[in-house]
Amino acid sequence: MEPALTPELASADARSADFEALVGPWVNEMYRAAAAIVGTHEAEEVTQDALLDAWRGFARLRDRERARPWLHAILANRARKHLRAARSRPRLIPVATEPTNEAGRSSPDHAIQFAERDRLDRAFVRLSADQRVCLALHYSLDLSVPQIAESLGIPQGTVKSRINAGMERLRAAFRAEEQ
Repeated sequence: MEPALTPELASADARSADFEALVGPWVNEMYRAAAAIVGTHEAEEVTQDALLDAWRGFARLRDRERARPWLHAILANRARKHLRAARSRPRLIPVATEPTNEAGRSSPDHAIQFAERDRLDRAFVRLSADQRVCLALHYSLDLSVPQIAESLGIPQGTVKSRINAGMERLRAAFRAEEQ
C-alpha cells in the first residue's frame, strides 16, 4: 500500500506536471535556437539552464498564452550569459574525422560542407550576443520581427537593426576572408 501524498507534495506534483505540459511543446525549438546562438556543443547545457530559469520563474508567469515568447526571452538571456562567460575561456577547436569514400580519400562534398560550416561559425562568433540572438530566432526558428520583439521585449526597429547589422558583419567577414 502506497502512502498518501501530503497536500504539499500533491501540489508540487501538479505544478511539475503543469510546467511540463506548458513548456514541453517548445523544448526542441529552444534547443534549436540555443544551437544556433551558442553552437551545438553547448546547446543542451544552455537549454537546460534556460528550463531551470523558467521553472524558477514559473509562478510569475501570468499569461499562459505567452509561454512561447516567455521561453524565448529566457533562452536569449541564458545564451547571452553563456556567451559572456565563454569570452573568458580559450576557444576549443573541434577535431572531426572526415568521411572517406571507397578509395580511402576524403569525400569532397563533406569537406566542402565542413569548410563552409566552419567559415560561417567563425564569422558568427564575431557578432554581438544581441545580433546572434536576433539572427538565430529569425533564421533558425523562422520567427517574424514582431514575434522576436515581443519575446525579447524590445522595439521592432531594434530587432530589424540587429538583424541587418548582423548580416552586414557576416557579409564583411566573408568578403575579408575571400581577399
